Amino acid sequence: MSMRKASIKTNRTYDYMVDQAGGYKKVGFTSKDLYNRMDFERRQVVLDGDAQAAISYMNGKAIADPEFFCMFSVDEENRLANLFWRDSQSLHDYCCFGDVVILDSTYKTNVYDKPLVVFVGVNNHNATTVFGCAFLVDETADTYRWVLRTFLTSMKDKKPVSIVTDGDDARRVAIDEVFPDAHHRLCTWHIMRNVNTNVNNPEIVREFSYCVHGGLTPVAFEQHWQQMIDTYDLKGDWIEMMYRKRKRWAEAYCSGHFFGGNTTTQRVEGMHKNLKDGIGRGMRLVECIPRIERSLLRLRNENVKDDFDSNNSHPLLRTHLRSLEEHAVSIFTHDIYKLIRNEINKEAKLILVQPVRNNEDPRVYTFSKFGRPVEKWTVVYYKKEQHLQCSCKLFESSGIPCCHMFGVMKCDHMDEILPTLIMKR
Repeated sequence: MSMRKASIKTNRTYDYMVDQAGGYKKVGFTSKDLYNRMDFERRQVVLDGDAQAAISYMNGKAIADPEFFCMFSVDEENRLANLFWRDSQSLHDYCCFGDVVILDSTYKTNVYDKPLVVFVGVNNHNATTVFGCAFLVDETADTYRWVLRTFLTSMKDKKPVSIVTDGDDARRVAIDEVFPDAHHRLCTWHIMRNVNTNVNNPEIVREFSYCVHGGLTPVAFEQHWQQMIDTYDLKGDWIEMMYRKRKRWAEAYCSGHFFGGNTTTQRVEGMHKNLKDGIGRGMRLVECIPRIERSLLRLRNENVKDDFDSNNSHPLLRTHLRSLEEHAVSIFTHDIYKLIRNEINKEAKLILVQPVRNNEDPRVYTFSKFGRPVEKWTVVYYKKEQHLQCSCKLFESSGIPCCHMFGVMKCDHMDEILPTLIMKR
């Protein structure tokens, strides 16, 4: 039924009710109120039929895929509330790369305005992989508890090491309850957008950005934060709230916890953009779900291409540590190799500050950088365990050996990257 026909029908119904009630004053509501109610009822009727069709579609997927998982909940009136699903490929990807989960939601993807939540991670090509999708009735803490517990059940109770989200408080409450041991990081892009919204001073924004990205130690962060507060006389509820949450967004506190190099939810938002190219506000669930799966198929085809390229081509070697670079090419995918190559190139600017005696175990190496002699990094080489540990904590955070570690490998004339620095992902 068109909007015009629906409006005409509503007006006629309203006029009839006015006549029956004995005047406009005795009806108690306007024609617009009646139209909104009828439109709401129409959507609920469609939802019931649409929900049955969507669930039937899911049943068909389960027949073809024994590891397919789908769960839904209903409200007090027995209408569809939440719907979560994932296929066997998502389960396989999560088993390999589920140490980091990035979570975000988007709207305007269906006729009911149900938020669409996508669980994504990063694979061995540093590319996006999808672990599951859900349509939610709302974004309350109770609803997020339901979807997180359902996600955990679908993944055979394997919990992530780290989670990246935006600053939604309801989501944080649910994550703290369902995944209490996971390191929860707030998206730094959202943090800086929040800063720009609340601070109308470019100098303060720069100082705040240094607090977020500056690679400070916790002690240095506290000192810089207090200096910023005193210099610009910052006060109020917002600045106090940001300080209370500092361990979820400041690099000083997040460094050393593995996030796979992810500090934002941009991967999920990029996925949402791809999804929105195929789905829209006027679509029913049974129309949205297959289109979401087609977007997922395109993403997986890109991953297959990445596998093929890594197995059947050889990048040009271009760094000064040729043997280490050759070893990196032989064991890492092309995209991870490029990240490692950048670290090898950075090593060329490092200066060994003090000599190291070869009979020590562990050995301690201290490096500075050409042009920045004040900054120093310390690398400890546990020779017996064949392991390196650097004060910059890049390896612990991203799984990539840092330039300082390559400095130690060069000093010790190593031809291969130590096995303890090859993350099994």
